Amino acid sequence: MFLETGGNVVLDWGLWSREERDHYRTEAQALGAQVVLCVLDPPSDELRRRLSERNGDLPRGTFHITQGRLDDATRYFQRPTAEELAEFDPSPAATQQ
Repeated sequence: MFLETGGNVVLDWGLWSREERDHYRTEAQALGAQVVLCVLDPPSDELRRRLSERNGDLPRGTFHITQGRLDDATRYFQRPTAEELAEFDPSPAATQQ
């Protein structure tokens, strides 16, 4: 495992539920790794704008995402609470400011 060698690992496939985030955080912390959570949570009107822009100029081979699919996905997302965020290490950039 890369974490065991001291390397950095980025998980960027979602981790939309608290359960998923807890699983990966506790596994990494058990190995002694520092675990930082970066949350991107733009307002829904911004998501709709970006989706419209994306769908308006899809490269060949890229799938179309409907507004309904976006709405379904945003309902599934469990926003981290302050309590959950406290379980993670601070971002190195935040500690340098």
